[in-house]
Parts: sequence; structure tokens; C-alpha cells
Amino acid sequence: MREKRKEKRREEAQEEPEDTEVVRTVQEAETSPVIEEDIHTPEVIIGKPDATEVVSENEAVTDETEAEKLQSVPVVSMPPWGSPEESEWMYGVPPREEDRILWAEEWSDYLLQWAELKQIHVLSLAVFISEPPFNDLRNKVDSFKMISEVLIDKEVAEWSDRRRRQLRIFWKPLEDWADLIYEWSLRTGKLRLDVKSIVIQESKESFAKLPERDLHVVMGLMVEKGFAEWIDKKKGAVLVSTQ
Repeated sequence: MREKRKEKRREEAQEEPEDTEVVRTVQEAETSPVIEEDIHTPEVIIGKPDATEVVSENEAVTDETEAEKLQSVPVVSMPPWGSPEESEWMYGVPPREEDRILWAEEWSDYLLQWAELKQIHVLSLAVFISEPPFNDLRNKVDSFKMISEVLIDKEVAEWSDRRRRQLRIFWKPLEDWADLIYEWSLRTGKLRLDVKSIVIQESKESFAKLPERDLHVVMGLMVEKGFAEWIDKKKGAVLVSTQ
């Protein structure tokens, strides 16, 4: 019996180191610092790109919305002196000659800008007296003639009829139109041009709104500049040079 007890004690003594090591390992695991990298890093890496994409998308939507708002806002074209309520003296022909000259100068500068904004090449008296802010002028017919004469003196306008009721306004020189059409022709690959096809087929282009007489002149300017050569001068048909 004693021998069996001795053997049992020896076995328990041999097992103690193993239990001690297990306890130590558990204690070290409990007291060792937790490495944040193993737990938190994957969440940060996944989260950042998503946040960036959301911001960029929101910014893009905002920019598009603002652009749409700007496009939807109508362009208000008023002279710098404002409405009749703000500057009543500008809406009647001044009695003194020196004042009339300055008055017509101011209105002529505005009319030139207004015509470009509206893409109007030929302005009739009927349109002038019906369009704001000109319809607020007290002496509309006289004002039209006086303002027109100032533009003619500046060589940016001319009468289109003998009765002087239609004014051709050159807010862009014909030489510039020749350059514009030439660049457009090279860009689009449309090298054979004539006045009729431009007016009918290219109606969305700004130069298609030019009077046909002026388009004939523009075709001639393109030939003079070496941009094109005549195919049919009478019809205003040219072949654009690519060299």
C-alpha cells in the first residue's frame, strides 16, 4: 500500500510543471498588450475609400445641379443705367445737342452688346420698338435712327433698306466669321461649302444665321486668305483647303 501511495505522489509531482506552464501562459496572454493593428486596421482600410467616393459623388451632383440652375436662369439684358424708374433721363432724347451725342453714344454701345447677346444681325425698327428696354424709350422712331447713325459712323453697322428701317449690325467682323467657318470646316471634315447648304443644313451653327449676302462675302474672304478655292463663285460654293 505504501508503494502505491508513493507512486501516486510521484505522478502528481511530475504533472505539476505542466499545470504551472499552462497557468503562466494564460496569465501572460491576459496581461500582454493587445495589438491594435490586428483588430482595427482592416476596418479603417475598408472605410476610407467608401467615404471618399461618397464625397466625390456628392460634389459631382452638386456641381451638376448648380450648372443646371445657371442654365435655367434667363439672361437679363439691361443697360448699366437700369430701368426708367432708375434713370428716367436716359429714356428720352435730350433737348441739348451735346447731351444728345453722349446719350446716343451710350445707347449705341449697349445696342451692339445686346445684338450680340441675342445673335441678331439685322435689326428692324419693328423689333426695336417692341423689345425691352428699347420699348421704354419715349421717342422710339427718332431714337432708333439716332442710335443707328452712331453705329454707322463707327463702321459697325449699315442700313439694309432705303427707308432706313432695317439696320445690319456687325458685332463680329466678317473676317472673323471667315476664320470661324474655316476652323469649323476642318474640325468637322465638311470641306465642300456653299451658301445655301450652310443656311439650310447647318442651321444650328451661329454663322448660318448670317444674311446670305454676307455669307457670299465670307466665302470670298476665305478664298482671299487661301483657306479655300472657288467651285462656283455665283453660288458661293468653295472647296476648303486642308494644307
